[in-house]
Amino acid sequence: MSLELEWGFIQPLQKASTPTAALSDFHPGSSNEHSLFDEADGHSISSASVAHSIHPDPLSGPMAWYGKNIKPTDYIVRLTSSELLQIRAAVIHFKLLKLDCSQINKTTFPLPAELSAKLAEASVQLHDGIGIVVIRGIKAQSYNAEESVIAFTGVTAHICPDRATDYKAYMTLTHIRDASRDPVPKSAEGIGLAASKLPEALKFHADRFSGDVLSLYVADSGNISGQGEQYFASSWTVYNELLKTEPQVVETLQKDDWPWEVKDRDGVPHLHLGPAMYRTPDGKIILQLVHAPLKGNTRIPRSAHMPSLSKSQEHALQVVEETARRVSMTLDHQRGDIQLFHNLSLMHARSAYEGGDNKRNTRHLLRLFLRDPERCWEKPEKYADLFNSPFDNDFPQTFPIIDDDPWRKTAGSLSHG
Repeated sequence: MSLELEWGFIQPLQKASTPTAALSDFHPGSSNEHSLFDEADGHSISSASVAHSIHPDPLSGPMAWYGKNIKPTDYIVRLTSSELLQIRAAVIHFKLLKLDCSQINKTTFPLPAELSAKLAEASVQLHDGIGIVVIRGIKAQSYNAEESVIAFTGVTAHICPDRATDYKAYMTLTHIRDASRDPVPKSAEGIGLAASKLPEALKFHADRFSGDVLSLYVADSGNISGQGEQYFASSWTVYNELLKTEPQVVETLQKDDWPWEVKDRDGVPHLHLGPAMYRTPDGKIILQLVHAPLKGNTRIPRSAHMPSLSKSQEHALQVVEETARRVSMTLDHQRGDIQLFHNLSLMHARSAYEGGDNKRNTRHLLRLFLRDPERCWEKPEKYADLFNSPFDNDFPQTFPIIDDDPWRKTAGSLSHG
């Protein structure tokens, strides 16, 4: 089934006029990026500028792929029975150490040199190949909740040893599941749920300033077939297609007037302006386009005082979504998979998994954002602090074994979805 049919008809795209007013040259979170939100009235508008030059030439190489050419054998790494026993032994070893999960690393989760090297090779595929790796073979049913977290974190420590921590809730590991039917305690009324806790479909996006590599562990693939499907598109291919069809969209994406809504730890919204597309010093393109901080979601609407997107920005969102769908692939997945995706060169989307007949879909994933310090891309100098901040901080790493407070403690930021 095509993505267009599965997700609904895409309205014809209309050429957008250039906006007559735009927001100022402004960037959040570092010496180059400040909060523009004026707590008195929320107003501040001036002319926009292009934050940096995106070269007009198409990108080439393994990362510029089309979904029709990608096969499961291109990204699935299968574990042997002996390797699975070695991982099981490492889980037991770590449990006997009686350490917190934040202490998981290649030393506390020891694997034989051959298996460790096999896992480390996945980082080459992530950073220099198609950007997708699926480690297959783990039997999720053979691990309890705590052991699943240990196995997931331990295996990925041999691939990308650095882990990101969310600034909002100090979450390192996040549960992705349908929490929309959970009874809401009185203390959480009106807070809403992040996209990771909702079963709704997600459009193509790349999680903004969250981490270089997105990793997911499929604890439960769901009890209803065909729901919660995962789709991926090469951001480089999207960029190349835009150069051919609508180059003005590339210009819109690189302007630093996109009005991102960012909530602090107390839930207070702030307006940050910055681009959606970046260029690294060696010419790589990074697309960090995510919908929640621009449009809100059904449970956490965009704050009323935040500025609306311009016509050209709305048009860019629509064109990017249509292009990503056209060049995308559907991921082959099953329970127990450890999935890794290069968040700087890919966009991902998801179909809904809303269950049916008053039955909740049991789909349940665990999520980490990772970085390999030996292979990670050099970041655009002006925005390097933002890309690196999830890793380069003193926040405590938190690994909730049970997702017991999806409204607050385990909610995370709006940089996803």
